[in-house]
Amino acid sequence: MMALLKPLFRQSFASSGVYLLIIALSLAISATTALKFSNSQIQQAVALQAAKMQAADLVLSDTQPIAPTWKDKAQLLKLSTSEVTVFSSMAHTQEQFVMVSVKAIEDTFPLRGELHVSPSQPKIAAGDVWLSQRAMQLLNVKIGDTVSIADGVFKFTALIERDSNQELGFAGFSPTVIISQSDVAKTNAIQPGSRIQYRVLMAGDNQQVQEFTRYFKSTQQTAQKSQNPDQINADMDESQRLKLITANDGNTRLVKPIENLDTFLQLANILTILLCGIAIALTSQRYVQQNQDHIALLRCVGAKRNQIFTAYMVLLLVVIVIAVIAGSVFGVMLGFGLLQLMIQLIPNLELNFSILDLLWGPLPIAILTSAVVLFGFVLPSLSQLLNTPPIRVIRQQEKSSRTIGLTFATGLLSIIIFSLVLTENMVLSSLVIGAVIVLTSLIFLLVWMMLKSLKGLKNKLSTYIRLPAQTALQITALALGLSLITVLVVLRTDLLDRWQQQIPEGTPNQFVYGLPPFEVDQFRDQLAKAHWKSTPLYPNIRGRLIAKNGAPFSAELMKQSNSLQRELNLTQSNQYPEDNVIQAGKKVLQKPGEVSVEAKTAEELNIHIGDTLTFSLPEGNLEAKVINLRTVEWQSFSPNFFFIFAPKSMDENAGSYLGSFYVPPEDKPQLVKLIQQFSNTVFIDVSLILDEIKKLVNVLVQIVTVLAVLVSLSGFLVLIACINLLMDERKREVALMRSFGSSKKQLKTMMTLEIGLIGLIAGIVSCLFAEVMSAIVSQRMNLDIQMHIEIWLILPLLMMLLCGLIGRYRLSYLSEIPPLQSLREINQS
Repeated sequence: MMALLKPLFRQSFASSGVYLLIIALSLAISATTALKFSNSQIQQAVALQAAKMQAADLVLSDTQPIAPTWKDKAQLLKLSTSEVTVFSSMAHTQEQFVMVSVKAIEDTFPLRGELHVSPSQPKIAAGDVWLSQRAMQLLNVKIGDTVSIADGVFKFTALIERDSNQELGFAGFSPTVIISQSDVAKTNAIQPGSRIQYRVLMAGDNQQVQEFTRYFKSTQQTAQKSQNPDQINADMDESQRLKLITANDGNTRLVKPIENLDTFLQLANILTILLCGIAIALTSQRYVQQNQDHIALLRCVGAKRNQIFTAYMVLLLVVIVIAVIAGSVFGVMLGFGLLQLMIQLIPNLELNFSILDLLWGPLPIAILTSAVVLFGFVLPSLSQLLNTPPIRVIRQQEKSSRTIGLTFATGLLSIIIFSLVLTENMVLSSLVIGAVIVLTSLIFLLVWMMLKSLKGLKNKLSTYIRLPAQTALQITALALGLSLITVLVVLRTDLLDRWQQQIPEGTPNQFVYGLPPFEVDQFRDQLAKAHWKSTPLYPNIRGRLIAKNGAPFSAELMKQSNSLQRELNLTQSNQYPEDNVIQAGKKVLQKPGEVSVEAKTAEELNIHIGDTLTFSLPEGNLEAKVINLRTVEWQSFSPNFFFIFAPKSMDENAGSYLGSFYVPPEDKPQLVKLIQQFSNTVFIDVSLILDEIKKLVNVLVQIVTVLAVLVSLSGFLVLIACINLLMDERKREVALMRSFGSSKKQLKTMMTLEIGLIGLIAGIVSCLFAEVMSAIVSQRMNLDIQMHIEIWLILPLLMMLLCGLIGRYRLSYLSEIPPLQSLREINQS
């Protein structure tokens, strides 16, 4: 055995193949380790950013006092807890009266995020009140003054400068005041029928949060399956009210950006894995080809197949060990460096990690799966090499199609295993890998048929196409690597456009609610005088949906649908909110008694165009015919409705009006006068929550940019390896043509045109590949599918120039070497 190992190691480490193999494995281990580790850290950091906006990782919310058992369970799981009570009430001084949102907190608030007041105070004392800037302006008070909230008298001790826990809905009625939880009773503001929200805030590590979430869901399910009828009613009533809100759910406007970021992280992981798999495949095949003559020579001197197989397995284990050491070191350094870079580039990002998390987390999986890919590509070819006849020493033999097919099948299977093990999103992984397999096969056949047709023309161009199948395979491999990078860059651009469109400049930052009908015209005039851009003012009438086509909804559906359990905000208008899109039916609401229904609600309630719906309104029942279904962008900062009626379907004076408008920062002082002028109307300031969302979106944008650059760098390394291997296969041809008298100029021209043509075709194919792949992922991320003309204009030309230059200068040194010496060097490599 030792007699075989020594020459085998000497020969292997004297050639470039084994080093390329080590580099490819090290790259796979380091890149996948760093990226997978950084992805998990980023997801935790973004979740923490989202948690700051609701002051906790979890919020248990109810309109009735929450049973102590829930808080006891949270404390048993070692979650930090804090109780908050939110209600609306009247704040007043001797001269001013203002409707405010009261937030009663404990000393532990907030569990996440920040609460800054001026002058700075560690906690709010009993009898004190903290006011927002607007509350202070409307009440016309200063620090030290007395402010009454309902029946309670408080001392104004601090101005709220920053509270990352911003509210929407009725709890977000502006302005805001904060009091101590112990002072709620003395206000006497909570009476039967009061609109109030009780909350238990919870914070802890990811495992604790998930455990409480599972406990909550299982408890709710058990309550709904209870056999006691009285208990069913009581528990169902609580289950309909009691809600558990996670950090990502706390603000619906953040759900889609965070989901898209998670998909982008997973996609970056998948593409890096595929790129590394391509690198391992190319280098392992190159290594096997370089050892064909050596194995034939060993067979000539009497070496047995089992001995050769064992020797090569030992060599591969040594290669893996070296790659593991190098890949682990670089993976740890790259992972740590990437996170440090993100901390420097993204000040708002908070990361909490240790080297042990890296060593015991993604690193072992990356090592195992990299080894699987290596053996998946090497073992089939090695098995064929063991059958290499001694005559190989004097006569070259082509690989059988059976061997190539077996190598391709096992290698492909190992890459699939590699990808699925290292990624968490199985659906996305399956879609991407399936698309890669199908597109690669189709593109190879398309390119092969095209090259074969060009070669058959027998013209000047066909002289540069010698082996159509081999050239098609090289073009496909090059295009695949290039397209995987392009997909990530294209999706990054699409994501940034989508996120920027979500909160464009001039997004409404003020909501008006409860505007009396007789003040509508005057309110519009005031907005026009101030030159503040606004959405239309919509009449808002409360009503319940009670029947469809004359029949009441089933009891089961009423339990399942939130829309049937409460009063809805109904409106009538001859125009839709600008982000609504008609999905089916007539576009225009013309006749009284026609209604447009939000598409998801229609699907949930099995409502179709032509159905007649019955609503219970304050003045009686209203029947309306469904004429269209429309999609609604609930994440927008504009009024939206489940049901929109044609004009004159309802009595507009039976309700009030609502709308939204944008106030520039410099005009904020004028807003106070408007609020005082319309004292019966509720104004909701969402500018602070808009600022928080913009900060988080900015963090997401920077994260996506850094990851795109990282994966692109890994991809370019793979492309360089692919092009180098393509060059290696032409060394023998250059040396042979040189020996037959071809001039240096002819060789340079030939290589420039041939490799440039390969680069051009690869660039065109990669554009097609990237468009199809990006369309698949865009559909998964709910992004608009669109063509990217810029890559069609840039990529083919760029690849043609890059490959042409490499073809011209990469092999030009061979023309300076005597042909015999070149052939000897190639045979020894």
